[in-house]
This record gives sequence, C-alpha cells and structure tokens, in this order.
Amino acid sequence: MTLLLAGFGLLLMWWLGRNALRRSPAATTRLLRRIGGYAALAAAGLVLVRGRPELGVILVVAGLWLLEGDAGLRHRWSALSRRVRGKLPLQADLDRRHAGRREHAEADADPRSRRPADPGAMTQEQAYEVLGLERGASLEDVRTAHRTLMKRLHPDQGGTAEQAARVNAARDRLTNRHR
Repeated sequence: MTLLLAGFGLLLMWWLGRNALRRSPAATTRLLRRIGGYAALAAAGLVLVRGRPELGVILVVAGLWLLEGDAGLRHRWSALSRRVRGKLPLQADLDRRHAGRREHAEADADPRSRRPADPGAMTQEQAYEVLGLERGASLEDVRTAHRTLMKRLHPDQGGTAEQAARVNAARDRLTNRHR
C-alpha cells in the first residue's frame, strides 16, 4: 500500500511539473502550498496522537505557514498573545474566586517541607526498648528488629515520620555501640 501511494505521489508530481507549471505557475504554487499545508497538519495530528508534541507543534506551525503565509502566522500569534495577556495569573484568579483560601496557609503548609523529626538524645536502654530487644543483643538482632519495625512504621506504610525517626535513632545508637 505504501509503495502504491508513493508511486501515485510521484506520478502526481510528474504531471504537475509537466502540465500545471507551464500553464499557470502562480496557481500551481498556491495549490502545492495548500496541499503541503494540509499534509503537514495531518502529519502533525498523527505525530501528536503518537505522543511527540514537540514535533507536532513544529509541523502545525509549518502547515499554518504554508496555508496562510507570514501574515497569517503573525495574526494568529498576536491573537493568542492578547488572549493570554488578558488572563489573570493563577494566584490572583484563585484569590478572586475563593477569597478566604489563604487564611490558614501557615497551618496547611506542606509537611514534606519541614526538617525531618529529631527524636533527641537516646540512651542505650531506651534504644533497646524502642526496638523491643533484650540488653546485649547482637548487631544482627538490631538490624532485624529495625527492618521489621520500619516495615510497619515507615510513613509510606501508614506510620509517622516521628515514629520512623525514633526507630532509626535507636538503630543508630545501638549500631554505634557495636563498632
């Protein structure tokens, strides 16, 4: 099928070169620009559907240039920029629509922007208690208990950052003892 379309395209180009250019070069140029413009817009649609927006935008601009020329592109660009300039910035638009939305902005700050929780100084006895171990447990027991607790208390698993920080601090305190 592709070979047939390519052959038809070559035959059309041969015919245009042989007949149409001799009769009216200006009309032929307009026809070729129009065909090229529509072909570029069709290719842009195909490319956009395939997930390549950067190439699609280039083909849209090329197609519009072929169809409308420089004046058409300038007109479209100025209309687009007027439309964008008339829009409010997002914050101002949200403030206008939802007047009280910033009242509790400090209280609703993103918790991920804070520093990690600091459990403070911890004794060895407290560290053993947090990990649920007997005094004098081996390094391997400390690592196993830490891993088991973190599977349960990690913030991604439903725990809190404070709990996870406390378990990590206990592990650090006891692994430093073994060094």
